[in-house]
Amino acid sequence: MKFSLPLWVLATVAAGFTTAAAQALPTGSSQPAAPAKATSIPTGRVVIVNTLAFGDKIDEFRRQAQKLEEKFKPRTTELESMAKRLQELTQKVQDEKLSVEVRRQAQEQGLALEKEYKRKDEDLRADIEREQQTVLNPLREKVFKFMESYAAARGIIMIIDVGALAANNNLGMIPYVDNAADITEDFVKEYNRANPVAAPATSAKP
Repeated sequence: MKFSLPLWVLATVAAGFTTAAAQALPTGSSQPAAPAKATSIPTGRVVIVNTLAFGDKIDEFRRQAQKLEEKFKPRTTELESMAKRLQELTQKVQDEKLSVEVRRQAQEQGLALEKEYKRKDEDLRADIEREQQTVLNPLREKVFKFMESYAAARGIIMIIDVGALAANNNLGMIPYVDNAADITEDFVKEYNRANPVAAPATSAKP
């Protein structure tokens, strides 16, 4: 079972970026308003990143996804068995070689099983989403913080998440991007190096 990680747009502004100064508010006096101060234009690199790749490439994300999969595997296996049984009952209902009574009983069983399946499926989805928020949200915040320091150390003033744009069919908003501007692989490499994940413990053979 795959766990989809929620999409989040990353727009990181590195150190040195300054905001526009507020314009002077007019007063009731006859004194003319002070002129607005000029905006300080930052200089530096604008790059792109594909956060959709993080789930497969960042070791901490992969490890947590594996843990979630293992935790919910008994329930997903049960749902798979129920879905298979539903398919069998459906075929039975449609089999004109069987008696009307047999087909009627199969239909009743199918309706009851379908109701139970939907309830368990909804409960499982809600529990998975709740667990993802508990486990993965802090990890996403950690990645975001690391991205800020990564950008500041490399003179990057903005990071555009092309993964989020693509997921929302907005990739056309960027008409041209040089491949050299893609930091995805380098960022993943640096993050994994700074946050190593220990190999899972294996039980010793007797």
